[in-house]
Amino acid sequence: MAKREMLAIKNQRFTSMDYEAILARFAMLSDAKYRQFHESLIPGATITYGVRMPKIRAIAKEIVKSDPFGFLGECKNSSFEEIMLHGLVVSAMKLPLNEKLPLIAEFIPLIDNWGICDCFNLKVGENERQLLWEFLQDYFSSDQTYFIRFAVVTGMSNLISDQYIDRYLSAIAAITHENYYVKMAIAWALCECAIKQRDKTLALLRTKTVDKWTQNKAIQKCRESFRVSAEDKSYLHTLKI
Repeated sequence: MAKREMLAIKNQRFTSMDYEAILARFAMLSDAKYRQFHESLIPGATITYGVRMPKIRAIAKEIVKSDPFGFLGECKNSSFEEIMLHGLVVSAMKLPLNEKLPLIAEFIPLIDNWGICDCFNLKVGENERQLLWEFLQDYFSSDQTYFIRFAVVTGMSNLISDQYIDRYLSAIAAITHENYYVKMAIAWALCECAIKQRDKTLALLRTKTVDKWTQNKAIQKCRESFRVSAEDKSYLHTLKI
């Protein structure tokens, strides 16, 4: 069933008046100082209200429990907070991955900064990882900054496992996009891989096939982590390019 048809069937309770009530809550919860601070952390983002993340998460939980499809049918995505709320609702919806993928695919083009990308936080069951892996392929190979970052970050949450680590490391090592937010995501992912899949990740870093900036940033992140042993930190220093 197409997503629009599902919305038509399930959009029985949530109304435009309800959506206006959410915007009114955003306005009530707004914090000008926090908005300015948050914008300084996310270059390029225009944060309309300045609502703190715990408050947005709480609203998302309410929506998921009541009428998430109805909300998605009304969502205007006209502010940072609305897009963030949209993503939090989709990621938290209790749906099998095959039913959720159309909603995810529709959300991804709305991602235009690292904050919304990294807060999406999609996690799937073990039996859904193959479907997720297949879904992510077009995003790994995209030329769009936040398509790629979405794939790297989502893979980090789901694919650093014995079954998928070789494929995941190969996918992120093959990315050549030069944007800072892509390279930083790969460095972050390599650090997580080094912690959770040490031997295979060190084997990749020894080849020095990852570009210099990203490899060195990944090593820096590992050396700053309390989850990496002192011995490994010393060894990783020898792998800098």
